[in-house]
Amino acid sequence: MTLEEISTYIENKINKDPNLLTFTFYEIRIKLDLSEEETDKFLKLTRTKLENLGYRVYFTGAKYEYKNQNKVVQDNELMIAIKERD
Repeated sequence: MTLEEISTYIENKINKDPNLLTFTFYEIRIKLDLSEEETDKFLKLTRTKLENLGYRVYFTGAKYEYKNQNKVVQDNELMIAIKERD
């Protein structure tokens, strides 16, 4: 995927729910048909972009809090991004 395609993909997710973005194994590896190496690159670039946009980013197995609930990024979720409040 190109940087432009990644940016468009992120923008579409933000338009659906700007507060919580979920990137699942299924959508990245199967729907986008990315190899393991391409997936790693996608996640690194996506993390950088989202952090620059004010998101906290969590990967599989990480603990996070959302709407006063403690949660864990599930095995089928590659990445979760939560918009930071000012």
